[in-house]
Amino acid sequence: MNIHHIAIWTFQLERLREFYIRYFNGTSNEKYINVQKGFESYFISFESGATLELMSRTDVQNVPIKENRLGLTHLAFSFENQEAVLSLTELLRAEGYHIVSEPRISGDGYFESVVLDPDGNRIECVYKKEQENTPVKNHVIETDRLILRPFTENDTEAVFNCCRNPNLGNNAGWKPHDTPEESLKILQTIFIPQKDTWAITRQEDQLLIGAIGILPDPKRENSNAGMIGYWLDEAQWGKGYMSEAVSAVLDYGFNKLGLTLISANCYPQNKRSQRVLEKMGFAYEGILHQAEASYDGKIYDHQCYYLEKNNLK
Repeated sequence: MNIHHIAIWTFQLERLREFYIRYFNGTSNEKYINVQKGFESYFISFESGATLELMSRTDVQNVPIKENRLGLTHLAFSFENQEAVLSLTELLRAEGYHIVSEPRISGDGYFESVVLDPDGNRIECVYKKEQENTPVKNHVIETDRLILRPFTENDTEAVFNCCRNPNLGNNAGWKPHDTPEESLKILQTIFIPQKDTWAITRQEDQLLIGAIGILPDPKRENSNAGMIGYWLDEAQWGKGYMSEAVSAVLDYGFNKLGLTLISANCYPQNKRSQRVLEKMGFAYEGILHQAEASYDGKIYDHQCYYLEKNNLK
């Protein structure tokens, strides 16, 4: 048994048909018309999965679409890689469509963005690696006090002990971990297979105290731009560890990966992260308003920073 199709009422039948054909590679049948009932429809088929029925009828009520309501809330299309998600998101932005959630890695391991179709229906563009537990060979980086190394499944307990703390997740937009099993899943789907992502450990006792990584910048159409992200166990705050780790990863990004610009985003209320970025020489770029929908449904701005290679301290 499988889902055969999903149906949407619309007053913009032709415009929605063109939207799903153009941006999501759909194919359409001939229009069905029932003159007696004032009904018209198309079936849009995709490469695989369920079809989408677009329907129009003169007596359908025009009720505003709201995100947090009972019933169908969004459609999701899968993509072959992160770059495809980024590319379509930027194309839709350039052509005037509303991006309601910027590209990000969700708590359950999907790289996703959320856009609105012409009627305001929420469309998730998602990608997830099939080989979720395939490790990548990340370069080990050593500093005076730290070793930045690849994550392994043996880090499950340490990651859970850090990430169960709501002061970490709530400052970064992800849900505090509820169980070690949840931490293991996130290790398998995000940290272990992700290139240029490291566990931050102390040299003195090999204790895992945080994470740091560089990803493609989803807000820039520039393959030489990266975005840095990080978190640190609350017990280690105020000791200079994150500044030490960020400095090492910036050097790696500029001088090993050949990046010319590295960006960083944080919530306006995350003053600790802002101080780290300012200490490293990042320039304040501005506020991206309503940039992210958090796991709890709240909408947050992003405070945006960037650092160019010639300004590296």
